[in-house]
Amino acid sequence: MSAAILVVDDEPGVRSVLQAILERDGYRVATAESVSAGKALVASYGPELVLADVAMPDDSGLALAAMLAEHAGDTAVLMMSGKDDPASARAAVELGVYGFLAKPFKPVELLVAVENALRRRRLEREARTELRRAREETIRRLAAAAEARDHETGAHIERMSRSCAAIAGRLGLDAERAELIRLASSLHDLGKMAVPDRILLKPGPLTAAERAVVEAHAEAGHALLSGSGEELLELAATIALTHHERLDGSGYPRGLRGAEIPLEGRIAAVADVYDALTHDRVYRTALTSAEALAELVEGSGRCFDPAVVEALVATVETPA
Repeated sequence: MSAAILVVDDEPGVRSVLQAILERDGYRVATAESVSAGKALVASYGPELVLADVAMPDDSGLALAAMLAEHAGDTAVLMMSGKDDPASARAAVELGVYGFLAKPFKPVELLVAVENALRRRRLEREARTELRRAREETIRRLAAAAEARDHETGAHIERMSRSCAAIAGRLGLDAERAELIRLASSLHDLGKMAVPDRILLKPGPLTAAERAVVEAHAEAGHALLSGSGEELLELAATIALTHHERLDGSGYPRGLRGAEIPLEGRIAAVADVYDALTHDRVYRTALTSAEALAELVEGSGRCFDPAVVEALVATVETPA
């Protein structure tokens, strides 16, 4: 299917000419007469490329480019101007626009600029896709390393991370953020790789010293995952560190309270406990789903974020 282009210019004649040139070359084109109209069309039309004039009555086309850079970074932007304005050109470059056309320009100049912008957009999307695949493979391998210690834990990782994503969606987080939380939460127990088998797999109650070793996994996981500057791994580090914190400060490792605990940690805490309660462990048998939910509801507001508990209940009772 041909690319969708949005032309934003306050001059009707310019809009008509650009639309005719682009449609003749096979593109699908919508037009807007102002920045505000252009912003409204972005959401409903979903253009792959926006071609906008710099100077318009209601606002600068640079404001539209800034909005797209913040909220629709997947959209290519070409700016146009009838003035020799180096300052606007520099501002456009800083916003990451794909080109700057000086009016008047020839049809071939327009088509070359549009094709180059769309090609660059396609290449950047492909690069991001490859980066995402590489990132997900890294996470999968790290999670598999933890799973190798205990197949029960490995199944727990998969279930718990899916629950985290479902809860995040119920809380209103967008799909991209929910997916990031799913991936990051799969490493919540990575620090248990530092816990000896004789303690990790012990079938009976732990001594105080053994419990201290187990609880150290939160700090260990954080140490393994933090410091890269990469969003996914930094989020995984945060979840690893905070998924055993409790609202009343009774959790570990830092005794955080309430909003001191990041939302992602509060989500992981509920998903982690629910899955642990509903599956057999070496030291106890599983509860039913209803029994586990009752325990979480009982701890809501004291140990667990009430909104997160409500989201879990909704997810379990009415799966998406």
